[in-house]
Amino acid sequence: MIIVGIDMSKNSPGVCVREDEKITFMSFIRGSETKRNTAHFTALREKGVHITFNPRSTKVKEYSELEIWKIEDASLLAKSIVSQLPDHVDMVGIEGFSYGSKGNSGLDIAGYAYCVRKELFEKYGKKMCVFAPSNVKKTAGKGNAGKPEIMKFFLESQEPDLQNNAFWKGLSKKEINEEKPVDDLVDAYYVQECTRQHYLSQLIDTI
Repeated sequence: MIIVGIDMSKNSPGVCVREDEKITFMSFIRGSETKRNTAHFTALREKGVHITFNPRSTKVKEYSELEIWKIEDASLLAKSIVSQLPDHVDMVGIEGFSYGSKGNSGLDIAGYAYCVRKELFEKYGKKMCVFAPSNVKKTAGKGNAGKPEIMKFFLESQEPDLQNNAFWKGLSKKEINEEKPVDDLVDAYYVQECTRQHYLSQLIDTI
């Protein structure tokens, strides 16, 4: 069984891939590695997190040029993410939009997320689902949980496959700092859990 969960953001989308009992985390970072906290990312890599840097930035100031640049940037990011996913999955899930988000940032994230959805649909067809943020949080432990609570639920997880994962071990032993993109990876795990539960429920319905 291969299940994929994606937590979408502009700057550090997180991906969690489950292949039977094996769990893999992937992070896609905006910016070049030299401009980031390399010690933090080195620690993540040592704990098995696959990191891809997308060293694209813009100095464009004019409105129309910037908006067109965003289309290109979103398309490149989406292709980068989806190209590194398994060729075949049982199901892939992505978190839906938080309609409480305000301003241009929320609109931009929606635009980037739709580019990812398009690439996912072209690769996997209807083997995908979209979950409300509250559903993802409920799967973690509470439907209105904030990021600190989600992290707490993650670290207290008794799920054997997760406890065998090097990223989870490193985080629980404080060998990894709880800074970006760690929260996106944690969210991606719970999107994956939503997807897995949805897929298994469909299997039961067909019996």
